[in-house]
Amino acid sequence: MARAGGLSAAAAHPGLPRLLGAQVPADFADWLDFVAVGALLAFTWQQGPTAFALLAAAMGLPYVLIGPLAGALTDRADLKRVLVFSNLGRAAATFAAAFAPDATVLLLIIFARGCADAFYTPAKQAAIQALVPARDLMAANGISHAINQTSKVAGPALGGLLLLFLMPQEILLANAAVSLLAAAMLLGLGRRLRSAAPSRERRPLFADIREGLAEFSAKPALLAGLVLMAMGYFFLFLYDALIPLLTLALRYDESVFGLAVAAAGGGGVLASLAVGAWGARRNPFALMGLGYLISGPLAILLGFAPGAAFDLPWAAYIGVFAVLGAATAAVVVPFRTIIQREAGAERIARVSATCEAVTVSVMLVAPFIGAAIAELYSVGAAFIAGGLALTLLAVAAFLAERRRGELNP
Repeated sequence: MARAGGLSAAAAHPGLPRLLGAQVPADFADWLDFVAVGALLAFTWQQGPTAFALLAAAMGLPYVLIGPLAGALTDRADLKRVLVFSNLGRAAATFAAAFAPDATVLLLIIFARGCADAFYTPAKQAAIQALVPARDLMAANGISHAINQTSKVAGPALGGLLLLFLMPQEILLANAAVSLLAAAMLLGLGRRLRSAAPSRERRPLFADIREGLAEFSAKPALLAGLVLMAMGYFFLFLYDALIPLLTLALRYDESVFGLAVAAAGGGGVLASLAVGAWGARRNPFALMGLGYLISGPLAILLGFAPGAAFDLPWAAYIGVFAVLGAATAAVVVPFRTIIQREAGAERIARVSATCEAVTVSVMLVAPFIGAAIAELYSVGAAFIAGGLALTLLAVAAFLAERRRGELNP
């Protein structure tokens, strides 16, 4: 049996460095203009909370509404073309956003951009599966997730810095060029990213979607991974949106909040690379369980902190978020590896898009439940509820690991 060679061995597979290199501008394009869009809504058009709630919906709903259809179409298409044209579509939408006359049009364009991105995400997962043998998938996903986490921290930070020198519309135009760069880099991928050409059989798209859903009932490891991931995201997002309020309850200022968010991103980057380098020999469910086992008690600790008899030092507060970011990466990287190991090459995009739709759905619902808990009891109560649930979920993940012979991830 061949040994997993870690990050360097995974990156050596032909085509993967270019795919991951193109992911850098592609992922940055998701976040570079985030601050600029917020500035347009808040300062240029004086929009209130409703507009920002609609912005969150415009960014998330395409993965739920369009994602499964995008996955089915991607499984029928040439992966290279999907990767290139999804970035071109994102560039066109971002360019159009720079000329939006009002908030309504801007939000509609943001939704359209999300629809283009709904094709890119499953195509990228399918391309990684096609380019990398099973033994190096954990490492490839570790690098990919590290890029994604870096973009979430550095993208808005760079966008905010650019706002000191450029108008929001100019940042949007610059971001359109970033998506064009990603498309240009992807043009260098090989013409064939699949072991076999997609089927040319004419059949209804909904039949393809049903076939993708059937993959979960046929693959117990795939279904178990999706349930663990979706429930984990639900419990995490019970309190994630309440972090600013917890920071305020602990009498810290916005600078500590910013450092905590940055620390979470930095922890996620480092843990993604660590899991990619050393996690290939570990059972993915054990890694997911470890991530939840770390996240749960720390969330509980944060929930009790506002009423504690002692003050939590600000440095320790930031450190907790660094560990939480690392723990989340220890869940996400193995889950993506499970998808790529289990899903058939002819159905990988549908499976990936379905997983994305489910996880985004819970991410959109959970904050409202967390907010209700906070309103009824306290901000800390939402952290405690989420932490207790994550701790129990760790037990479920470890039980799945004990059944590895049946699940066979």
